[in-house]
Order: sequence, then C-alpha cells, then structure tokens
Amino acid sequence: MKIFDLHLDLEVYFRLNKFLNMDFDDFNKINLKRHGDIPQFQKSGLKFAIVNIFPFYYKNNNWHPITYKTFLKFFNKFQEWLFSYDIFQIVLTRNNMVQINKKKDKIGIILGVEGLNFLDKLNKIKNLYDLGIRCFGLNWNIDSIYSSSLKTEKKLGLTKEGILLIKKLEELNVVIDLAHSSIFTIKDIFKFYKKPVIFSHNGVKKITNFEQNLNSEIINKIKKKNGLIGLTLLPYSLSQVNQKLTIKSFEIQYKYLKKILPQNISIGTDFFGFKFRDDFNGGRNYLEFSNYLKKIKVDKNFCFYNAFNFFKNHL
Repeated sequence: MKIFDLHLDLEVYFRLNKFLNMDFDDFNKINLKRHGDIPQFQKSGLKFAIVNIFPFYYKNNNWHPITYKTFLKFFNKFQEWLFSYDIFQIVLTRNNMVQINKKKDKIGIILGVEGLNFLDKLNKIKNLYDLGIRCFGLNWNIDSIYSSSLKTEKKLGLTKEGILLIKKLEELNVVIDLAHSSIFTIKDIFKFYKKPVIFSHNGVKKITNFEQNLNSEIINKIKKKNGLIGLTLLPYSLSQVNQKLTIKSFEIQYKYLKKILPQNISIGTDFFGFKFRDDFNGGRNYLEFSNYLKKIKVDKNFCFYNAFNFFKNHL
C-alpha cells in the first residue's frame, strides 16, 4: 500500500524536537517513540509527502513570525539535513512525480511553507518558487498582511495585498493550502482563485467540533471546485479536549467524507506537528498508523491516488 501524505512536519522535528517530546536522532534508525523515520516510512509505504517549513519561533509562551532572512536560513539548514538522506528526492514538476513513483528506493518530497507572515515583498514569491517550494500555505494561526487565519478576530479574508499575492501564485505551477485559513479567507479564495486548492490537514466539524475542522458548506465547495482534503491525525481534530483521545474518529470521518466526495479526500497526518502521545493508540507513529489503515480497509485512492493525480495535474 502506497501513501501520499499532504502534511508531514519534518522541519518542526528538525528544529523544535523538544517541543514535540521526541528525541532528535539518526533518521535511518527506527524509533517508535517518534512519529516516523526512514525505516517506518519504508515499512508503511510512504511514497510522497508535502514537507513544510514552519516560519515561526517560540518565545515567552507565544509563537512569533520570523523574518524573510531567517526563513532562508532555516530553509537551507533543513534542506541540507533532509536531502543528506538519499531516499528523499525533491519534487519540482509532474515529470519528477511520475519518475519517482517508478523508483522503489525513493520518497518524493514536495516542499511547502506553512504561513506567509515572513513574506515582506510580493516579488519574493518567485524567489521561493526558484528555491523549490511548490505548496503555499497561506496561513498558520497568526494573521498576515495578506489574509486572516482561523484564529482571527477580524471579519475579513484576503487583503488588497492578498489578492495580488494569489494572482502571482496563480501564474505559477504551485498549490495553495488553506488548512489554517479563516472562513473569510477560504470564501475569498473560492471567489478569486481559479485553480483547485487543498486543505492539507483538517477534519470534519460535524463529527468533532474543532476550529480547524471543516463544515458541510466548505466540504461541498471543495467537491464542486475539485479540491482536496487531507484527513488529519491532529488529536484535537479527532477528540474533544475533555474526551479520551481515540483514533476511531479518523475512521468515522473517513467513511463520512468517502460518501460525499470520494475523489477529493486523502491523508494529511500532521505527524511531527503535534506532541508525541503514548495514549494515542493507533496513531503513535507512522508504522502503527499504516497498520491501522489496513485494519479499517481504506481504499488506495484515499491513501495515494487522489493526491497523486491532483498534484500530477497541478504542478
């Protein structure tokens, strides 16, 4: 079984592993006390993953945006580490994807960014593209000068600068990710942006009432616009704070979405984007999760082909 993961936060692990309650260790060694590593990915069938640079730092109990200069520093250090492992190969074009998919010993990496707060000038979008970034998450949980996040207190989405931003993105062979965008930003994107978008690590609000989960209106709009949802393992997306964490909600959300938009759903684990939890039976690490997928008999389109075909068509 092959897996295409729409959201794997390896840069957070590389830079902020202590925040995740995981040891930073040789990625060629299997360690079931972290969300994944090369042996786990190989055993699980991971074939492609979107790996984002997280452009924020933690200080005084709060997250803060980094500068563009610091972003480049983080990007270069992370890329040097990640691609020191020969198994990982960057995806720049659809042809890259097709070729990597034929190679048994390679995992394709689509580089992305989770939030554009660091972007101080619009003309630097092309610079990011030239660096190899192909997935642009408009927001994390802090509003930017371009758009509002799901944590916003504002009642607006795209700003004037934001509309100019998406026009520039529309000219490139890239994908926009709205996983952390506000409902106002999402509606503006559906209005102004002509291409399909992804929601890389989200869930179903009707099943678990969490701010990052999607309501029925947005889910139906994603189907109409031929977008893509990455069903996530983020604990808050699966269980309420006062409830026992259980992976059963993942199966319930998968079956719910499969009835509505079977061609527009995929996996977006968010592994390394949340803390390791011993009580997360079935979702402690990649190997455990892949075994769970087999247990609940998910189909190959959900695991791989929906996402593979989406990116093959849009890169």
